[in-house]
Amino acid sequence: MPINRLERFAHNLDWNLLRTFVVVVEEGSITRAANRLLLQQPAVSMALKRLEQSVGHKLIDRRPGRFELTEAGSRLHRLCREIFTAVVRLPEAVELSGDEVTGHVTIHSVSHALNPQWDSALASFFRLYPKVTIGITVETTADVISAVERGVATLGLSDGIIPDSLAKVPFCYEHYALYCGRNHRLFGASDVRVEDLRGEPYVSFLADVLGGPHMGPVTAVRAIGSFGQQVRAIAFNVEEVLRLVIANAGIGMLPVHMTATAVEMGTLWQLPPYDVLPETETFRITNPDAALNSAERAFLAHVADVPPWRHHPA
Repeated sequence: MPINRLERFAHNLDWNLLRTFVVVVEEGSITRAANRLLLQQPAVSMALKRLEQSVGHKLIDRRPGRFELTEAGSRLHRLCREIFTAVVRLPEAVELSGDEVTGHVTIHSVSHALNPQWDSALASFFRLYPKVTIGITVETTADVISAVERGVATLGLSDGIIPDSLAKVPFCYEHYALYCGRNHRLFGASDVRVEDLRGEPYVSFLADVLGGPHMGPVTAVRAIGSFGQQVRAIAFNVEEVLRLVIANAGIGMLPVHMTATAVEMGTLWQLPPYDVLPETETFRITNPDAALNSAERAFLAHVADVPPWRHHPA
């Protein structure tokens, strides 16, 4: 039987070019992609050129100060995501199913995702499925979302802007307040105004970037109050931001329910705004296109009805 044009294209395509293209897009730079792939920069540039020649379209608009996907590049990137999600899940797709549920569940989570009813669901799951193992990785918002998109994670717990391609369910709600450490000039002051905070060094989460892709209510408060422009320290989890604020690296926004002990001990002091605190939402996210093993299917079904938890300010 003769091979048609599309079959010939698939047969001749170097599939490694697709992987290189995905990494280039994720890194937003030929140089950073080369470092990640352990290749020389010219090799990555040549791979991108070969892929563009294969598909017959320019995929990335690269000019001085500009690095953007073309429309064709955006479509190809979405398809590559689907391809690599399927490849990552190949071992699960060929798994032999038995009567007893076995396998591994992978959860990627931001550091401050807390829900007591989720903890209860975990405890009951372990009782019901003693042969299932679970691994939990704490990452940044962007990394959690990426892991779920790529099919690496069974489930993610993440704040930020969740892509439409992922399924999301509310997991918890948290209120954030602004704090300073004991050695800060405003510690103990009760008449502080938001205007007094302008120019103060700030401790930021990686995702808490003015104008960033995951800008949320916490970042909006910074923008409205015109403080936090000078970022002195950055951390990817709540515990390190808390440590840096106490160490007086700068003022910082923290979940109210996680600061009570430090406030009582006199190592943290709350700053304005006091009345209307920003509320953030963390989601339980999954990839509908991921092929799951029996353990993952059982786990997602078990936690499906866990309601979101609202952490109220003290």
